[in-house]
Amino acid sequence: MYKLIMLIKKRPDLTREQFIDYYDNRHVPFMHSILPRGAAVHRRNFVIPAAVAPGSAGDSPAAAADADYDVISEVFYEDLETANNARRALEDPELFRLMREDEHKFLLPDSIRRFVVEVHETVYRPIAGKGI
Repeated sequence: MYKLIMLIKKRPDLTREQFIDYYDNRHVPFMHSILPRGAAVHRRNFVIPAAVAPGSAGDSPAAAADADYDVISEVFYEDLETANNARRALEDPELFRLMREDEHKFLLPDSIRRFVVEVHETVYRPIAGKGI
């Protein structure tokens, strides 16, 4: 399995709740609709602000991370070929334009950091009902 990991910052004029709502309910379904064969799974890991995260102090590394990124997204593909095909589809100028236009509605496009990784996983205790 291959996955694309993205570190993303929200637009500063949006609340955390507005950012999460748009990403979950608008952007992900939109991207799935415009790509011929997109992600098998799209997981969003929204950073919990240090002020509310258990065990976090305001001057901790967690607090510093709050300022850096608002979400760590994981986009899973069955194989590297499918991941590359999705990337190539976004080389189409019209699809790229549509994606960027939508991104500007909720995030800072220049903030996105992307990494394609090969997943190796060890599960010691499956979490019931979570697919983990």
